[in-house]
Amino acid sequence: IETSFLDITDLDAVENAIRPNTKLIYCESVSNPLLEVADISALSRIAKKNKLLLAVDNTFSPLTITPAKLGADIVIHSLTKFINGTSDCVAGVVCGTTEFCLGLKDVNNGAGMLLGSTLDSLRASSILKNMRTLHIRMKKHSENAQFLAENFERDGIRIVYPGLSSHPGHLIMEDQMNPEYGYGGLITMDVGSLENANALMELMQERKLGYLAVSLGFYKTLFSAPGSSTSSEIPMEEQQEMGLGNGLIRFSIGLDDDIERTYELMKKCLLDLNILDIKNIKV
Repeated sequence: IETSFLDITDLDAVENAIRPNTKLIYCESVSNPLLEVADISALSRIAKKNKLLLAVDNTFSPLTITPAKLGADIVIHSLTKFINGTSDCVAGVVCGTTEFCLGLKDVNNGAGMLLGSTLDSLRASSILKNMRTLHIRMKKHSENAQFLAENFERDGIRIVYPGLSSHPGHLIMEDQMNPEYGYGGLITMDVGSLENANALMELMQERKLGYLAVSLGFYKTLFSAPGSSTSSEIPMEEQQEMGLGNGLIRFSIGLDDDIERTYELMKKCLLDLNILDIKNIKV
């Protein structure tokens, strides 16, 4: 299997990368960890024009985005994250046509059958139970993330969140999202250096604002520095080219009932570590 890696938001680059043996375009609805937004409808048009399949990983945006309605042929989710929501299992799902899914399970040559990717019934029933609250949880994750993103951007911290007008993919997100579920529960914050990032995450964990962990979609806020964790396999020069700085922290915002209190406590951590200057804070 040969793979061409490219910026999925550059539609010309996607089209130019298609070769005679290309079978599939694969992307994330919202990318990890930079939260770039894919134009799924446009990618679908490119795929159909070239007789390709479009596969979309929608882990970061369940309910917020419905890739199948935008033209995706295959939709993938990590059930471990938002869909399960309780960080107590590892699971995934591949969605497609009946023919495609039966092909995966074919006893002779189906990848799902041959590679053994079958979820046990206890875990499956637990995830199905937790899915009953997904619509409520996604609304709250998004509401809390929007509040923190707006306030920290106003304070002068560099924030990336699709719900901000400063986000390059904001209008694309607005065009393809289901508005009642908001812009998702993930934000990134750049605090300038890995030392600052580690100090901030440790202090926030100490003050019970969440957990230093690489997962997401939990009911508590989770934070990690992608450059030294989930994206550490990417060479440093490529990380810099992508804009994945050492000081970048990825936050999966939890279901806090009093998000204003959370904001004040997080801001106090930033002030105590001199990451945020009190003079920059706008009242």
